[in-house]
Amino acid sequence: TEKDNRVNMDFEKDQITEINLGKTAGIDVSCYADKKFLAIQMRQIRLGLMEKLPVQIYADPEYDWFQMEEIRKGLEAGIAVDIYASPDIPFEKMRQLRKGLMQGVDLSDYLKYDGGIIHQLRRASATNVDLMKYIEEGYDEEQLAQIRIGLENGVKLDSYITPEFVGVSIQQIRRGLEAGLDV
Repeated sequence: TEKDNRVNMDFEKDQITEINLGKTAGIDVSCYADKKFLAIQMRQIRLGLMEKLPVQIYADPEYDWFQMEEIRKGLEAGIAVDIYASPDIPFEKMRQLRKGLMQGVDLSDYLKYDGGIIHQLRRASATNVDLMKYIEEGYDEEQLAQIRIGLENGVKLDSYITPEFVGVSIQQIRRGLEAGLDV
């Protein structure tokens, strides 16, 4: 129709595709049929609508599509997304908070750290390993991964490592100690 042709002129081809996929699925596309959304953002909203999720939580162009996806996945899992649903929280941190909540761990107190460190905190929480001492000493994600593995394996690394060592060096020390070598 003439109206559809006018609408099609207002949107990019990939946006029209997302709108048409929504219409074909029988959902109300009015909350995302807006030029302010990129097609990939529209997709996240469409997927949420198809799952009958409360998409109004993330149907905001201030969220990038990665953030929208993390909120959508949290809603699908039935977790408290309000803990991390903020455009100010990068998606990497959102992902770790979501995965933590799915494991029963609230990592929102650690938002001042980057996503990689939160990732290691989440992994460590699953095995009751405490990494805070090492985080406070300035170890990065790669180093923390090796420290975490060592602690999970009962290896005491403290007298052999410093924050100046790169992660692969700590890995070699950890492996040596696990093998009973004099490192």
